[in-house]
Amino acid sequence: MGQKLPGQVTKLIPFGVFVQVADGIEGLVHLRELAWTPVKTPSDVVQVGDKITVAVTEIDRERRRLALSRRQGSSADV
Repeated sequence: MGQKLPGQVTKLIPFGVFVQVADGIEGLVHLRELAWTPVKTPSDVVQVGDKITVAVTEIDRERRRLALSRRQGSSADV
């Protein structure tokens, strides 16, 4: 947790985006973690295919879920 990783946006959903951080490994960046300022929709700040830096905020091995943050990944983003 806390590790910063480069990733690529693979899918936009109403409450965030999925980012691939390694082959076969994707995590969710929740809408509130996409930018420092409030965002209404993910497409306001990213598009599918964008390369972004994210930080791992939670690992749920049991449910096989990875929570990510773009805000913690880079203070220079939006």
